[in-house]
Amino acid sequence: MEENITNQEEKKKFGFLAKFFFIFFLFLLLLVSYMYFIEPKLCITYETSIVQTSLPDSFNGFKIVQFSDIHFGRTTNEKEIKKVVQEINIAKPDVLVFTGDLFDSYINLSDENVNFLKDELSKTTATIGKYAIRGDNDYLYPDKFEEIMQAAGFTILDNLNVPIYYKDTTPIYLSGIPSVTQGGQDFTKAFTKETDGNFYQILLTHEPIVWKQVQSKANLVLAGHSLGGLIRIPFVGGFIKKDNVGDYEIGKFENGNSIMYVSNGIGTENLSLRFFNIPSITLYRLYNYE
Repeated sequence: MEENITNQEEKKKFGFLAKFFFIFFLFLLLLVSYMYFIEPKLCITYETSIVQTSLPDSFNGFKIVQFSDIHFGRTTNEKEIKKVVQEINIAKPDVLVFTGDLFDSYINLSDENVNFLKDELSKTTATIGKYAIRGDNDYLYPDKFEEIMQAAGFTILDNLNVPIYYKDTTPIYLSGIPSVTQGGQDFTKAFTKETDGNFYQILLTHEPIVWKQVQSKANLVLAGHSLGGLIRIPFVGGFIKKDNVGDYEIGKFENGNSIMYVSNGIGTENLSLRFFNIPSITLYRLYNYE
C-alpha cells in the first residue's frame, strides 16, 4: 500500500517536472522565434523635440529624420527597406540623414541588390536635402556605397561641412566624418564653415565614441553603430557590446551646450536577433524655446 502511494507521488512529481520543462522550452522557442522572425522585421518612428537656445529663430520646428545601420541582407531585406522608406516619407523631413552601415559582411552584394537599393532609397524625400556618412561596414564596398547613395540623391559628408538654410538667410551647418575604424577624420576640415560666425552646428558620426572630442564644437551630434545592443535586458542594457561605443549605447546624452542622440538602427549584425529594441528611424523637431 505504502509502495503504491510512493509510486503515485513519484509519477505526480515526474508529471509536474515534465509539464514544467515542456512549458519552459515552449516559452523559450516562442521567445527566440519572436527575437529572430518578428522584432527584427518591424520598423517604428521615434519622435523627439530638441530644445537649444543656440538654434536660430527661423529653424523653430525644423525636422530632421535619421536612419542608420541597415546592414542590408542579414535581417533587413527588400521588404524591410520598403517599410523604412515609407516611415521616412510619412515623417516628411526637411533634412534626411543616414549615419552609416548600409551594408553587412553577411552577404556578397550583387548588381541586383545595388539596383534595388538605388531605386528604393531614391524614393525617400526631404524638402531641403539628403545627407549620408560611411559606417565601418560600408568600406566593404566603398565604390558601391558611393554609387548607391549618390544615385539616391544623398550628399556624402566626408569631412565636409555644409550650410543649411530654412526660412531665412541665417544658416545652420551640417557636417560629417568617416568611420573612426578606418581613420581619416579631419575635425578641422569637418567644422570649417564657409562664413565666419558662431553658427549652430550639427555633426553626423557613425561611432558615438567621438562625442568626447567634439562637444565643444557641435551643438547636436547624431550617431549610430551600436544597434542599441541588439538584445536589451531591462535594467541592464544591451547584450551585445561593440567597439567605439563607450558609454553611449542608445538614446540621449547631454553635456553643457552639446547633445548627442544615438540611434538603435534598423538591422542586425553578427547576431540576427533583437529584443526590447525595435528597429527604428528617429524624427527630431528642433526648437530654441521650451
